[in-house]
Amino acid sequence: MSGTRLTIDLYYKDKTPAQLNAEFPNLLPAIKALKNKATKINEGQPNEEMTVMAKYHICNHDEGLPCGETHEI
Repeated sequence: MSGTRLTIDLYYKDKTPAQLNAEFPNLLPAIKALKNKATKINEGQPNEEMTVMAKYHICNHDEGLPCGETHEI
């Protein structure tokens, strides 16, 4: 059976994680709830795919610097 695979990559210039959380207080809880219901594709098989992940980090590419530490949601 086929399923729905959701991929989101968003960038907010000049916004900290705390600012985004204040602006969208339901965002992280909603992402966590979605993540809790998700499953891996072909779980337990040799071709298993990691499809249960949500992360954020500070991106410094516009300043020519490496990204900050990645945090799991």
